[in-house]
Amino acid sequence: MPASGMTTPSTAPLTERIIAAVIDIVIVAGLCFFPRIGWILGLIYHLGKESMPFMNGQSCGKHLLKIKVVNIPQLTPITGQHEKSVIRGLVMLIPVLNLIDLWWFVSRGYRLADKWAETTVVYSTKENQAD
Repeated sequence: MPASGMTTPSTAPLTERIIAAVIDIVIVAGLCFFPRIGWILGLIYHLGKESMPFMNGQSCGKHLLKIKVVNIPQLTPITGQHEKSVIRGLVMLIPVLNLIDLWWFVSRGYRLADKWAETTVVYSTKENQAD
């Protein structure tokens, strides 16, 4: 829970999350054009994009839209927690599971991967940048 005096960050809306995901998919596709190792670079980026130590719980797409992935209930970025980022990324790579995740997201307002990884996506404000 946030410390007293701090406000709870608001959850990022569906449209911003989808735009951030599209930006990240474009980055993965671009990485895949590198000969021989491109698919490995794309896979590493896709699975670890939110847990990179220098990105504060954000992928490049999330950084551009000023949203980030945080733990529930602490609301701290998942920086360095690679297992949570891998769970979130693997769900999108498994063919039938990604469709279930998309349906879950549209119908309930959060991803199935968020539930499994115990995360959520919130606006990245100045108050929670230092987390």
